Amino acid sequence: MTSREYAKKLVRPGSEIYSRIVETLEKLGGKALESNLLEELRKRGFDITAPELRQMLMKLEIRDKVRVFSLDEERRIVELLVKKGMKNCIRL
Repeated sequence: MTSREYAKKLVRPGSEIYSRIVETLEKLGGKALESNLLEELRKRGFDITAPELRQMLMKLEIRDKVRVFSLDEERRIVELLVKKGMKNCIRL
């Protein structure tokens, strides 16, 4: 793995991806399947894996920005808890 690939994988708190997750959820109506959210983020140019997304969602959930519900072992629903206009206030 090159240093550039490593840097791309490293998503630090406060990075743009967290606000993009919130923004994408807003555009999806405030709720989305985790797989749909991952697909939308990839369409927007974020090359992340499902485990990386789950880790980011866990950090957002700890900070009361989102809530994640399990439907079964593989499917999860992500619900946005942050009100519109608050996406600029995300600090992790």
